[in-house]
Amino acid sequence: MLWNVAAFDLVGGPGNEVAVGPLPAAVREWFRYGGDERMAAVCRDNRVTRLAGLRFGENLLVLESDGQGCGDWTVDAGAGEDDPPVSFGGSRYADRFSEYVYARLWETLLWRERDSVTEFDHGLPDGALAGLGGWLRPLPTTYGWALNQGCDATYRFDGDARVAVAVSGGIAVWSVVAAESAEVREHFARMVGAL
Repeated sequence: MLWNVAAFDLVGGPGNEVAVGPLPAAVREWFRYGGDERMAAVCRDNRVTRLAGLRFGENLLVLESDGQGCGDWTVDAGAGEDDPPVSFGGSRYADRFSEYVYARLWETLLWRERDSVTEFDHGLPDGALAGLGGWLRPLPTTYGWALNQGCDATYRFDGDARVAVAVSGGIAVWSVVAAESAEVREHFARMVGAL
């Protein structure tokens, strides 16, 4: 396994290998080992395209459809890249397919955390993202779409806390901070302006 190890780690590992048609390497690996089925089990609010629903031979493959009909996550299967970018609604969402699957799974699991602070439409303090990157490990950034609304980017961080911040201009359209320790949660929630 080369491209999607981190994403499979989030959902219990890869499944049994199945035959898959001609796709970019990272996309083929994801479907070959059941990533589509695992993602569908986790991301239940959206319609995830399963291997049986892929239309081989078409350049634009629909990977997932927003549950509210706001758009589709797509990949250009003919782009000639092993790990191609993913778009949402025709605009860039992730720089690589492997980042798309990891970010979607990680974020969906984050929103289910009980020990979390969630806030919407709040100011983002200057230097907050750089500060988070100093304390926590930066994860893939995605662009243009944050659950159910537009944004400039969604930033994700992991370590002593799990933090995601969807940003539009200087505003956090939403932020989630999860950690077992209340003290750690409050520290990072203050850092992003959620408290």
